[in-house]
Amino acid sequence: MSEKDHKKKQKKSLGQNFLVDDNIIKKVIELSEIGDNDVVYEVGSGNGVLTNELCKTSKFVHSFEIDSYFYLYCKKKLSFSNLRLLNMDAFDNAVDVDFDVFFSSLPYYESRNAFSWLCQRSFKKGIILLQREFVDKLLSSPGNKNYRAVSIITQYRFSIKLLLDVPRHSFDPKPKVDSVLIEIVPKTPPLPKKTINDIQFLFSFRKKNVSFLLKYFKLEKKCDGYADFDHIKDKKVGQLPVEQIYQLSLMLNERNNDQ
Repeated sequence: MSEKDHKKKQKKSLGQNFLVDDNIIKKVIELSEIGDNDVVYEVGSGNGVLTNELCKTSKFVHSFEIDSYFYLYCKKKLSFSNLRLLNMDAFDNAVDVDFDVFFSSLPYYESRNAFSWLCQRSFKKGIILLQREFVDKLLSSPGNKNYRAVSIITQYRFSIKLLLDVPRHSFDPKPKVDSVLIEIVPKTPPLPKKTINDIQFLFSFRKKNVSFLLKYFKLEKKCDGYADFDHIKDKKVGQLPVEQIYQLSLMLNERNNDQ
């Protein structure tokens, strides 16, 4: 198999689409506003184009590449004293790295898992290139068809800012959809994994009325001390705002602890 064919096969199997538009690459780095005191946690070294620019602007870069071919490619191509390349899954719980900035162009299949992971970590900000369809889910409002558990945990944990629309022709291979560069900035402390699991579990009842949920989990008495749920008991769980679903998750956790 030729080098070209190998690259094509690997990119397709891992959902990899690399930025090839020099103007977009420059704009991404500019909008990231990464300083020389920032430690970067990059997920997906890829062909090293963005990694190369990150090393020029930051204090240190921990760059993860799960594809052995591109890991070795970057080992040969990149030579920076402030770069640590790792051939492993960046979301492995065994990885213990302190960082200031999370940076990645995430494939669609990895996006939900990545945001669950990010919600549990402490860092200054994240600069993430995502498919527009997933960004629509992150920003979706209650009652919308795109409103998901990941919408709730992300909106509760982070402020989300749209930075740049990136057309599909800026990538190789060209994806079927456009992408969006976003910035996330923490606004609450990290969420425990248990809370994230509870929110995901509660949202599996999104088509049920709140009154059903409270009765099913015996949470009526737990409503005291939280926001007034009386006027929303006839609403569907999927129509509740982020804060109220978060409060329901706390109530569910308290109930489980009391048992």
